[in-house]
Amino acid sequence: MKPLMALLVATILLTIALTAVSASSEPLTLDDCIELALKNRASIIAARGSEAMASADKRAALGAFLPQVSASYSYSDSKSRDVKSEVEVPTVAGFYMDTISFVDLRSGEAVNYPLPRDSISGYRIVEQDLGDQDRTGKSLSFDASMSLFRLSNFFSYASARAQREQARLDVMASEQDLIYSVKAVYYAYLASMENLEVQHDAVKRSEEQLKLIQSKFDLGSASRSDLLKQKVQYGNDQLNLLTAENSVVTSRALLAYTVGIDPASDVEFSTEYLERRYDTSLEEAIAFGMAHQPGLLAAEKYFDASRQSVRARQSEYLPSVIGYANLGYSSGTRGDTVTFDFSERSTTVGFRVTWNIFDGFSRERNLSYAKVARNNARAQLSDMRNLVSRDIKTAFLEIRQLEKKQQVTSENVEAAQEDLRITQERYTLGAATILDLLDAQVSLRQALVASIQADFDLNLAVAKLENAMGKM
Repeated sequence: MKPLMALLVATILLTIALTAVSASSEPLTLDDCIELALKNRASIIAARGSEAMASADKRAALGAFLPQVSASYSYSDSKSRDVKSEVEVPTVAGFYMDTISFVDLRSGEAVNYPLPRDSISGYRIVEQDLGDQDRTGKSLSFDASMSLFRLSNFFSYASARAQREQARLDVMASEQDLIYSVKAVYYAYLASMENLEVQHDAVKRSEEQLKLIQSKFDLGSASRSDLLKQKVQYGNDQLNLLTAENSVVTSRALLAYTVGIDPASDVEFSTEYLERRYDTSLEEAIAFGMAHQPGLLAAEKYFDASRQSVRARQSEYLPSVIGYANLGYSSGTRGDTVTFDFSERSTTVGFRVTWNIFDGFSRERNLSYAKVARNNARAQLSDMRNLVSRDIKTAFLEIRQLEKKQQVTSENVEAAQEDLRITQERYTLGAATILDLLDAQVSLRQALVASIQADFDLNLAVAKLENAMGKM
């Protein structure tokens, strides 16, 4: 049983490994590309960092309503020693004193010290050893203060909250812009892939025509001029194929860079996509955009924040009330031969009212700056509304135009295919020239390329409309 179990476990592990390898080597779809871009691109990381900083600013503005608490502790230990003290003792009644008495505090006895005489000044000098001086101290203190009334704190917090919401909307706007960019590059890559297939087919047709004309030339039913013209066309088709191959390589590298992948890697992208349509009216699209476009909503929050900043500056002309409290404790010893211990506790509670009557026009300057920022924000909001409305209308009309273009190019492909078929038959019968045949080949290739471009342009126009509406 043990060998059988080991074989079973090995089979399961191998299956899992192969599945993982297969899954990791699958081509990236459009959704995969969008997910990678939102995770890797520096612009999104920076926008999210700005949102985090706005959140920190909001917390700091909220902290203005909370008490400020601090604590401190100190300890000191000092030692000092006077090794010599000189005392000038004057003469008494014209006589010089030979000794002077001191009381030794340690023994309580009087001690007589001889006084050396200074013959010049008439004074005697006393030298005394005062011993050690020791001091220790400890203190612990708690301080708290709180703004009991400051109107500017309320408006500052409202402004910070609006800025936090603006930062969140800026992240959404950056994400939607990036999604649109990924779609644009992805559709360009798909268009280059389909154009490559068209160029491959054009080379095959041109090669078949060259073989046909070569055989007719060998039989004498086609001129050398026809053969040379077809060779030139075959060379041009090969050159177009090479250009298409280079376009695929460059568009793949651009797509890899856009999603945050090394362009030099061998990553593959899926060629499957869904054709997009948009059937809502223009009025409904504009109404949706005005209510959901994140860039517009961010501009509204920025204007709101600037208004609150003006109110905060205006409220600086009012007095403010601050409450405070202190709890302290200290203890220590000091002395020389006799130690003296002491300790002290203190509690302080109070409040103070402050009113900035004049500060050298700093408040007036700050208020002027805040009003200018508010007026600018109001103008930017108005421009943003007009811009969103214009972008939605432009994208909507472009969709309608491209829907008609898609229909026309599809019909043009059918007509070009039929024209080439008829021209080939007429050329075989001698009723058409080589130029007619070459024109028919070029027309079909151009019609196919135009049809491919119209399909992806329509998808991109729908993505552009959704981006303008805030609906990515």
